[in-house]
Amino acid sequence: MTASKTTRTFNLRFDAETHELVHQAAEICGQSATVFITEAAVYSAQVELLDQRFVGVDPTVFDDVLAQIDAPAEVNAELVRLFRQQLEWIE
Repeated sequence: MTASKTTRTFNLRFDAETHELVHQAAEICGQSATVFITEAAVYSAQVELLDQRFVGVDPTVFDDVLAQIDAPAEVNAELVRLFRQQLEWIE
């Protein structure tokens, strides 16, 4: 028995310039415009959803991290020395 695959449709309208751009890019990638648009949309959706991901932590951990962020910065002598160093390839 084979699994049936249900698909749904998006109806999109593009101006002529965008339509040509998508078709050129799809052709370069060796894909149909439908596959190209689908992959681009899925990638963009995943990026947006991952960017919205909530990370919950124990309140004491949160307070510890917040205290470290709010604490005054400490001077790192080695970094100061490194950034003051003149690099030969930058003039």
